[in-house]
Formats: sequence, structure tokens, C-alpha cells
Amino acid sequence: MSSALEYPCSNGDQYASRVGFREERVARNEVFAREVNESLEATDTRPASSFIHVACECGREDCERVLAITRPVYERVRSDPRQFVILPAHLSEVEDVVQEGDGFLIVAKRGGTLEDVAVRTDPRH
Repeated sequence: MSSALEYPCSNGDQYASRVGFREERVARNEVFAREVNESLEATDTRPASSFIHVACECGREDCERVLAITRPVYERVRSDPRQFVILPAHLSEVEDVVQEGDGFLIVAKRGGTLEDVAVRTDPRH
């Protein structure tokens, strides 16, 4: 029996039939964290050289960790819709490390459906 969903997501996305339930949930969690961070960053008026606080963008449903990164690092992450910023301990098998920072990793989704979801849901593109 396949773990792939046989019906579209509740919001009508057609990719759901190609991705398993766990992978879909992980992708949705990551996208949600990215959306939260975009909202926070848009309202932050501190100078570009200061640290901003962002939610860990891992796919863990119960993760509520916050990372401190500079705005230039955040903009580097957002320059590629496949990239997310996470805690080092939250690295998963579906992503590659792009850059290591002080207490965080910048990771990119590998090719396939999860990469497609990351790109398709990017609020900046």
C-alpha cells in the first residue's frame, strides 16, 4: 500500500497525490515558518546590520525555536526559494547544507516534489 495521498490537499493543490502524507506535512510546516518569517522581517525596522529573530524553518511540527541572524543572511536565504534557515540539530535527509552559521544552517531542498513545493509557495517569486 502506498503512503502517497490519493486526493488533492484541502486547499486544492494537485501535487498532493505525488507526495506522501509525512512529506506533505513537513513541506507545509516549512512553508508556514517561512511565511511567518516574511511577515516578521517586513515589519522589522532595525538597521540591516543588526540581528533579527526568525522562526526555525525546519519541518518539525512541534518546533518553536527562534534563531538570531542578520538581515543580510536572511536575504541570502530568501534569494533562493529552495532555501530555509534551521537549527543544526533539525537537519533532515531531504535537504543539503548550503552554509553553516553561528548556531544555524542554511539548507536547500533537494530536487523533486519537496523542492517544487518550496519554489511554488515562495512569497517572493
